[in-house]
Amino acid sequence: MYENVLRVKYVNFKNGFLYLSPKHSYLKTGVCIKLIYKEKRYYFSATILNIVDDDCVGINSLYAKALGINENDFVNILQIEQLPIVRSVNIQPLTISDYEVLELLAENVQSHLLDQIRVINAGQEIVIWIGSNISITVFINEVQPLNPGLLDFLTEVVIKTPTGLIKKNSKSKENFKDEMKFLEHFKEHLKNKRVEFTIPKELINIFDVDLVYRLVPLSELPILESKLTICQPFKVYVLKNGPLQELFHSDTNRRFYTMYLLQNSYNSKEISIELCFLDDLVNDESLNLLNNCFSNVYVDISIINFFHCELGTRIILKQLKNPFEVSEIEVHHGKNIESKDVLQELKLFLALSDSEPQVLNANFPINIGKNICCCLKFPPNFNSSCVLDGNNLRNCSYSFCFEDIKPLENVLKDTEEQNFFQSLACVEIVFKNILACIWKNDSFQSENVLICGKTGMGKSSILKHTIRILNKYPYFVYTQIVQCKAIKGKTVDSLHKIFTDIFSKLILCQPSILIVDDLQVLCENCEGEDTPNTVNFNRVSEMLQSLLNSISKENGISIVASTDSVAKLNRHIYKSRGNHLFKNIVSIDNLTKADRVALLKYFFEKSPTKDLDYSSLANKSDGFVIQDIKDFYEKALFESFKEFPIEEKPLIEQNHCDIALKKTCSLSLQNVKFHSAGDKSFEDIGGLSEVKNILTQSFLWPVKYSSIFQNAPIRLQTGLLLYGPPGTGKTLLAGAAAKQCGLRLISVKGPELLSKYIGASEQAVRDVFEKAQSAKPCILFFDEFDSLAPRRGHDNTGVTDRVVNQLLTQLDGVESLTGVCVLAATSRPDLLDPALLRPGRLDRQMMCPMPDKDERQDILRILSRRLELAPDADLAQIAIKTEGYSGADLQSLLYTAHISSLKIVNNEEIIADKSIISQNILLDALSKTRPSLIKSEREKYNRIYERFQGGSTEEDIKGLKVTLA
Repeated sequence: MYENVLRVKYVNFKNGFLYLSPKHSYLKTGVCIKLIYKEKRYYFSATILNIVDDDCVGINSLYAKALGINENDFVNILQIEQLPIVRSVNIQPLTISDYEVLELLAENVQSHLLDQIRVINAGQEIVIWIGSNISITVFINEVQPLNPGLLDFLTEVVIKTPTGLIKKNSKSKENFKDEMKFLEHFKEHLKNKRVEFTIPKELINIFDVDLVYRLVPLSELPILESKLTICQPFKVYVLKNGPLQELFHSDTNRRFYTMYLLQNSYNSKEISIELCFLDDLVNDESLNLLNNCFSNVYVDISIINFFHCELGTRIILKQLKNPFEVSEIEVHHGKNIESKDVLQELKLFLALSDSEPQVLNANFPINIGKNICCCLKFPPNFNSSCVLDGNNLRNCSYSFCFEDIKPLENVLKDTEEQNFFQSLACVEIVFKNILACIWKNDSFQSENVLICGKTGMGKSSILKHTIRILNKYPYFVYTQIVQCKAIKGKTVDSLHKIFTDIFSKLILCQPSILIVDDLQVLCENCEGEDTPNTVNFNRVSEMLQSLLNSISKENGISIVASTDSVAKLNRHIYKSRGNHLFKNIVSIDNLTKADRVALLKYFFEKSPTKDLDYSSLANKSDGFVIQDIKDFYEKALFESFKEFPIEEKPLIEQNHCDIALKKTCSLSLQNVKFHSAGDKSFEDIGGLSEVKNILTQSFLWPVKYSSIFQNAPIRLQTGLLLYGPPGTGKTLLAGAAAKQCGLRLISVKGPELLSKYIGASEQAVRDVFEKAQSAKPCILFFDEFDSLAPRRGHDNTGVTDRVVNQLLTQLDGVESLTGVCVLAATSRPDLLDPALLRPGRLDRQMMCPMPDKDERQDILRILSRRLELAPDADLAQIAIKTEGYSGADLQSLLYTAHISSLKIVNNEEIIADKSIISQNILLDALSKTRPSLIKSEREKYNRIYERFQGGSTEEDIKGLKVTLA
């Protein structure tokens, strides 16, 4: 049996094992060891560690301090026989705060306890680590069936509430129960921070209370200028109307406390502070905004840097019952500063405090003025802190030592960086909506917010701006951001661990907000697909929904997430019906012209420019998002570099911007397929002069004179219907209008949107209009419109009825179709649903009639411009002979004549650059062609159009049916 005397050496491993040197490798891993120190017996499980010396035994420093074992002390270790398995163990945290943390994270403790300790003994304290920064100390009350014993997977762990916090008092139990009624009030305070109360003075001396607060930097408060001089680094401030004001202001000594972090109650870092009222530093208006922040303690930034912690970190204030007084102060400062200057500044620094006594800490770098940083020590006992009153300060002696004292590193990042994008109207509106959801009635609310916007619209910038604002006065909300793209591809278990660790921090620092950027990356909607990715997305979404929902409800935690679209989120995250994880949805509006001008100036003013027309560039960049404008600027800068390669900062001119604009494709249009408007303008279409004039007024004028039409007092007409017999140029007009007005063209054939699946047709309609909004300014052209939107009630399947309802919503919904012109074409307007033709929708109907003699001659003239006609070719005669021909029929006639002329050339074996079309060829081609509509069909269309113009009735279309087949 092994027995030896070894020296204690602290190690950094976060567990309760003993570590022996490789010299003891003959001992089995996990061997049970009894350690005897100062007549006390402790039990451990031991293992081998290479870095431990032969005469040493390693133990975690925190665990050793909990047991009272000092480093370099000698201990007696003794191997013991195999211990029995423990069936049940009863543990008790030492403080209420440890109990609350242990109860909250019991599942985490259960899963990691066996990794930290194996041997337990009744009457022995053990340290349990929860995460990387949290540890709690518990006392083993009872071990069953035998003591000591080994923990096992089936061991039952019972957590007992801490007792002994209430000291003995002479009062009877009945009187004590009456006085404890204030606890019910205190519970109400925890639920509703607006309840204000104080602890009865009779109970102040009953409790030995440790105060728990959130750290907040004092520098963020609007402190009165006259009070700046009294803000000493070791003075911390709380609100006077806090619930525990009587507890620490019943006597003078209760002003002094020891401060240390809640995450690690045995952390060696601790300082002494003086607790003061914040009401003396700020005005009444500022106090009203802070009225609900009872749990905040406002400290000098040097204290936050000393503990190396974040905003909202929980700290414990333990009363300093017997503060030390000193007669000598040893000052450590740099060699480049004279001691007399240091002494002068130090005395001035200590004399500025308006209250006595005051507290000082040893080994704490403080800035005493004039960029002098020094540390203080208090010989001869070298206590960690002291309290000086006026007499001590006058009679105290000073000694000086040269030492390179480095100022504390600033932990809190400087968030004063000006974010230009927050001044944009669309960004400002979104942030105000977010703030309205999570900050109501001057207090934090646990509300979840979902931000929706297309790629490049500034969602991430808005989230960063939200963090900057909420970290500051008067909110002081702790925030943590998760970039979903950075953790994409991880397993469900890994993601669960990541979010659990994050929420552990959020709970400790609450009120807090979790920022989730690009949520759709982890929780994509894959409905209808049966792939491994679908299963993975569903599992991740279900896990996140359960975790986020449960934790955010029970704690002061809000979730703000961003996504491209609600439709892209998994059904577990966002359901179409029922309870939603995100009750508040905020959409980012498109950039206005003023926003685009501001963005263009912001980017281009970074480089030298010459005669740039920002207003014109803003008009040409309609539909751009923030990222598009940035890309446009970089392309313009590249063009200027190409012209001036030698210049360090080349000059950007208008021509560079024009070239860059042609090469810039908006992010929203990268996957959008546009239909070519063709090479025909209105001059290339014969006849239809009235229709072309109306199209020019409706489509070209609002683009050309945008400044005038934007201020129009009424809504502009953006929906037009072209109707007429087949072949009269309705489809041709759509492409010509897009070219004439300089607009993009999105063409939709009616039947291609229809689907047999329920909801698919309506979704296709929504997608088309969303695509048009992304491509604005544009023309959205529906060809064969009667097949897509017939009268409701005449469809056997009900598909087109739902499509018509969706079209009505899109054409005349709450949001107007700004920048999108809707153009529809049909040869049977009588079949359309009348609701589509009412004002605000397709409220202007234009007929494209069969051409008359003059129009036919004009059409023949335009179509034959690229053909070589013989001198005897008489188009006027051909126009007379082609009565009843449509524009398409006339084009077919000229095509036939052209083919005939080519045959003649080949037969005569004459090589010529162009074939010549004579009058005889035209007459011969006329004899071979016929109009596409016979006279009876033309008369039928005329009757239909007469009824349509006069208003059709239900009887007019009786017997007509439309089906999806």
